[in-house]
Amino acid sequence: MARLAGTRALVTGGTSGIGESIVERLRSEGAAVVLTGRDERRGRRVAARLGADFVGADVRDGEAVRASVEEATARLGGLDALVANAGVLHEASLSETTDDAWDAVLGTNLVGYYLYAVACLPHLRSAGGGSITMTSSDAGVWGETSIAAYSVAKRAVNMLVQTLAVEAGPHGVRVNAVCPGDTAPGMASHVGGRDESSDPATWVLPPLARVGTGEDVAGAVTFFASADGAFCNGSILLVDGGMRASLRASSAAREAAGSR
Repeated sequence: MARLAGTRALVTGGTSGIGESIVERLRSEGAAVVLTGRDERRGRRVAARLGADFVGADVRDGEAVRASVEEATARLGGLDALVANAGVLHEASLSETTDDAWDAVLGTNLVGYYLYAVACLPHLRSAGGGSITMTSSDAGVWGETSIAAYSVAKRAVNMLVQTLAVEAGPHGVRVNAVCPGDTAPGMASHVGGRDESSDPATWVLPPLARVGTGEDVAGAVTFFASADGAFCNGSILLVDGGMRASLRASSAAREAAGSR
């Protein structure tokens, strides 16, 4: 029997990249899925391919978030799992980050997660419990100055997860985070538009000597959403091939990349 048979799931930012992989894995495990995103054409295409439903929403718009949760739960007949995944990247140090870019990154990667979690909690409680899994980042575990606003936002996501875990746990709602390292395809949504030009062949490899995939992250999300993760609450799980295991691992990987 599929691990998530009967599970009703909402996935934000499910129209591409890691989000699309998560939707695909949840569907393969038997879950009914509604995915959200800003790109209606892309969202409907993904939904049709995977047998899911699509509801358009911008995570920075509180009214749109709440409306999308109500529509999703109506279509699903309730809710058992939220995967908060929508994200946007901005490559700049803090001193080079504009006010607008800061607002876009924090609004999407942190405030949007909060809005969806708060909107979904009553439905999860009504279902007798469930799970919230947030896509954080290895940059939220160890800071990255080259993507500073993103790193700050993801660090805050980890604390949001742990705070919500304490609040929601007594109601049977488990809240956890997955923290991907470099993953192909990379994040396409950047402040100012989409950018899919990054070449994974140029990336520094972690100790496992390969780039991560959306499927790797989706497997971790599925674990948290399933009964296998029934006693995980407030967990922050790195899915990075060991890159953040130590400074030495990161340094060794960079030295190896330089010698090729």
